[in-house]
Amino acid sequence: MHVIPSSAQAAYDQASLPCKLAAPRIAASLDDMPLSVLCDPDRGTLEAVEFCGLHAAETSFVELEVSNGRFSNCQFLSCDFTSALLVDIAFEGCDFSNSIFDSAAFTRCTFNDCKFAGASFTEALWEQVAAKDCTFAYSAFNRCLWKTVRAHTCDFSSADMTEMELRGVSLADDRFVGTSFFRTKLVGLDFTSCQLEGIAISDAMTEVYGAKLGLYQAAALARRLGVIIEE
Repeated sequence: MHVIPSSAQAAYDQASLPCKLAAPRIAASLDDMPLSVLCDPDRGTLEAVEFCGLHAAETSFVELEVSNGRFSNCQFLSCDFTSALLVDIAFEGCDFSNSIFDSAAFTRCTFNDCKFAGASFTEALWEQVAAKDCTFAYSAFNRCLWKTVRAHTCDFSSADMTEMELRGVSLADDRFVGTSFFRTKLVGLDFTSCQLEGIAISDAMTEVYGAKLGLYQAAALARRLGVIIEE
């Protein structure tokens, strides 16, 4: 565990999101076993801390609260972060595959080169979040709320993104293959730079109303309505 100087601020600035991180506060002195600190149910809110190279599997971090910090090159496999509160955090090169973030809240966080394959974010909040070069394949985002979120070169293949509420979401070069958007309104989203194939939506296709699609993306959806596209 180390005191963070300005790395979280720099990562967030690079994400080009509107709000800035507050100046980091000095963390209280913690012991030399940061993983045990994270597991301690009486840990309180951890502030201005850095966790590097931690490894955990099937471990409970329920209601974890961390403010103004960084997780780098950590591995948390099939861990439980239910109802976690994560504010002003930079995640870099981490693997959270098959972990649970149900009802968790991420505020002013960045994800860079992270893996969340098979993770669950049911009813979670993402507010002012930027994700780049991450995989969320086979993850569950049921009933999530995204507010001011940017995803760049991320993989959401076979993810369950049903009944989400999306506000101010920006996409660039993302992958949505076999993704379910059932009952998620995609109005205002620009998919033209993304790979959009075999998505699951309702028969009425109301989910894509108001979304910006490329010619071939729109043609693929038109075929589902029985429209004959002449080559």
